[in-house]
Amino acid sequence: MQRKVNWTSPRPYVFGTSLMACAILSPLTAYSADEGHGLALAEQWCNSCHSIGNDVPRQEDAGPLFTELAKQDAAYLEVAINKPHDFMPEFPKLSDADKADVIAYILSLKE
Repeated sequence: MQRKVNWTSPRPYVFGTSLMACAILSPLTAYSADEGHGLALAEQWCNSCHSIGNDVPRQEDAGPLFTELAKQDAAYLEVAINKPHDFMPEFPKLSDADKADVIAYILSLKE
């Protein structure tokens, strides 16, 4: 006997919503980030414009201090690093894992 599906049940909706959420979650959130590696990458790629560890700006028209960026949440930082803006260049050599490491380092500076 074939079972009739009751589409008014919340189960298909819950399953579909969960599946959709899994599909759109960023690869950055699935990675266990390494703050130490993030610091090394920040020193290599970010330090020319951002102050990455102290409160002294690199230059007058520099990007925000990493200590200021640490006040943001991970989602904000992910958008910022993936969608460069103003004078911030794209980082084609950084993998998603590398970007997650940089974000982890920034968030480690949160007071």
